Amino acid sequence: MLKIPYYVTTKGEAGKAGGGQYRFYPALLPRRKATEEDVMTHMEREYNVRRSTVKQVIIALQGTIVDMLETHNHIDLGELGFVRLEIKCSGEDDPTKVTRHHIKKPTLHIRLSGTMKQALKYFRFEKATASELKNAGVANAKKK
Repeated sequence: MLKIPYYVTTKGEAGKAGGGQYRFYPALLPRRKATEEDVMTHMEREYNVRRSTVKQVIIALQGTIVDMLETHNHIDLGELGFVRLEIKCSGEDDPTKVTRHHIKKPTLHIRLSGTMKQALKYFRFEKATASELKNAGVANAKKK
């Protein structure tokens, strides 16, 4: 099981003067962003994959996804999940008037696979200790 620390925070009611009645909610600790360097170090240490190989695979995967988007709008990445290209657009009454300028917002969606989502079963949420709260810079956590 992977331990995921949380703390208790409060939120007031939206639109109420003074916040209205406050309620208590669990919140994840602020986390440090895992950098590309962190990922490479972890893969090298835990899976015995050379740093240069990891870097090459990351660069190759990024380039491959970009290249394949030219001819595919859904790219299956197997055990990782998939990448899908979608567009938001405006319409016209006459099909001959439709141009690329009607595409308002292209969006890339990245969806994790079922296997990746199953990893959530291995997370155990526990209240953060005082030292975890201090290290994360959380000063106003509720002690309840």
